Amino acid sequence: MLKRHWIIPFILLSLLMGCAKEKIPVDGENTVSAGQSADSTGLADCTIQFNQSKICLSWSWQTNPTDTDMGSLYFKTYRPNQVDNTPVQVDLPSVPQVVLWMPAMGHGSSPTTVEKLDVGTYQVNNVFFIMPGQWQIRFQLRDGNTVLDEASVNITR
Repeated sequence: MLKRHWIIPFILLSLLMGCAKEKIPVDGENTVSAGQSADSTGLADCTIQFNQSKICLSWSWQTNPTDTDMGSLYFKTYRPNQVDNTPVQVDLPSVPQVVLWMPAMGHGSSPTTVEKLDVGTYQVNNVFFIMPGQWQIRFQLRDGNTVLDEASVNITR
C-alpha cells in the first residue's frame, strides 16, 4: 500500500517539471533574437547596455527583414529605477547610428536610418542583411567617425 501512495505525487511532480518554462541557451555575449526592457516580474532587464554610460537597451522587430525586403526595428533606452528596479526610459545624448556588421566576413550591410519617436524610443529603418550568417546589430553614439559609446547584440540570420 505504501508504494501506491508515492505513485500519484511522483506523476504530478513529473508533469509539473515537464511544463516548466524552457530556458533558451545563449551562444555568446548579448546574443538575442529580440528583447524586452523588463523581465516577467516587471524589473529592468539590463542584459544589453552601452559600454560607457551603462544605459540599458531593449529592441524588437517592427518588420522582420527577409532575403529580399528590408525590415525595421524599435529600440528603447532606459535605466533601472533606483527605488524598485523598474525600467525608466531615458534619452541618449544624441540620436545613435545603427550599424549591421558581419564579424566573420569583416563587412557590414547597407546603412540604416534612425529616428527618435519619443523619450528613449527609436525606430531603425532600412535593416537588411545581405547574406545569412552571424551578424551584430551595433547601436552607436558617434562624434564624426569616432564611436563614443556602443551597445551590440549578436543575431543569426
